[in-house]
Amino acid sequence: MMHRVRTFGLLYHTDDRQLTGPEVQKIAEAFLLWNGNRTWKVTEVAAGPDGKIGFAFATADGGVIARFTMDSKTGRVTRTG
Repeated sequence: MMHRVRTFGLLYHTDDRQLTGPEVQKIAEAFLLWNGNRTWKVTEVAAGPDGKIGFAFATADGGVIARFTMDSKTGRVTRTG
């Protein structure tokens, strides 16, 4: 476990990540790839007035599986539907 922590020790998290819609989409797509899912898509990416960016995971034919928001400042992900 400690070896994995040290591997990423060069990264530093800022207090405000200032994430944009396209960046959140890339992060969500990378999450799917990281977990071996090449069939779901990231859709409905939109910034909200509260500083959160919404997105959805959908099937190849567009059926929404789940909806989430990512806080543009902290990067915290919350499932919304």
